[in-house]
Amino acid sequence: MPEHGRLGIRQLTILTIMTIVGDMMMIYPSVIANYSGQNAWLNAFIGIPLGMGLMYLYVKLADTYPGENLFGILRNILGYWPGTLVSLFYLMYFIFGSSTQARVVGDFMTSEIFLLTPIRVVLLIFFIVIGWGIFNGLETIGRSGEILLPIVTVFMFILVICLLPQTDHKQLLPFTDTTMKQITEGLLVSFIYPVGEAIPILMLIPYVNQEAHRTRDLVIGAGFGNFLMAVLVTTSMLVMGLFLTQHNIFGSFVLSQKINIANFFQRIEVLMASSWLISTYFKSTIYLYAFIIGTAELFGFKTSRFLVLPSVLIAFALSNIVSPTITFIVTLVIPYWLDWDITMCLIFPVMLLIIHLIKNKVRFKKNTV
Repeated sequence: MPEHGRLGIRQLTILTIMTIVGDMMMIYPSVIANYSGQNAWLNAFIGIPLGMGLMYLYVKLADTYPGENLFGILRNILGYWPGTLVSLFYLMYFIFGSSTQARVVGDFMTSEIFLLTPIRVVLLIFFIVIGWGIFNGLETIGRSGEILLPIVTVFMFILVICLLPQTDHKQLLPFTDTTMKQITEGLLVSFIYPVGEAIPILMLIPYVNQEAHRTRDLVIGAGFGNFLMAVLVTTSMLVMGLFLTQHNIFGSFVLSQKINIANFFQRIEVLMASSWLISTYFKSTIYLYAFIIGTAELFGFKTSRFLVLPSVLIAFALSNIVSPTITFIVTLVIPYWLDWDITMCLIFPVMLLIIHLIKNKVRFKKNTV
């Protein structure tokens, strides 16, 4: 395998949480509100057990061939050439995922904080840090996650607690003002977007030191990450209502601007934005890392370090051309991205498990004859 670093199960769980939270911390309320309507907060909470079930499915897929990453599993289940073809689709998914998440960071920074700074400068700095983290190896990424996860979690709960005086439970009503189509699409968004996009974790599982409690910890981690998102959506609905939640792309940033306790504790939106930048950094890093490891796996390289620089440059270039504006991402990219997520994060994993079970039954029958 091209990676020689090792992770503890706690570090893998933390990276899973970071990948689930990621860019969703900023855009998730707007996305799910547009799909679910008035019941966005309810769908977000229903999505917690669904997301935990999806993570359980990923772990079971990893258990089919212990010691293999996602690309190795694909080749073992589908065969060498069909597995390689599907792996190429996942490579494209990983590199576009990393680039798009970085692009959202660039759009946010240049539209809300650094208004006169060219977006290419922000993206370049962001990818330099990503490349440096990947170059230093998986263990460095894992230990950094252990240090920075408490910051993300604490800032999230500060946001919620400080906004409690401004909440209005009537903003959640009425419960029945939602069509069946909105309920179905909202439920898909509630677990496919946050937890489904954690599928690059399957590229990290072979590098975990111990197997004990792996399933339990990853499923709980998925539930915790999705719970944070559900709390954020509910807070946004309670404070801003449905219309403003739908039409504020960077919802949590707008929420943080509303914090004002005794005209003293206020103007902390940049601190809140820093927690989102941290989580998005880890998500973009994991996606790009999965692309690099996957490329090395497909082409049989013994090491992947020499792929870091060209991969970072490709992701940087894609982040500049993947979308002209954040409005383009929200109105055109996200609806189709949901279909892409459903295909890559739900349909393919379920299909792989079904094929694996069928192959095992066929082998069992041949052995008993």
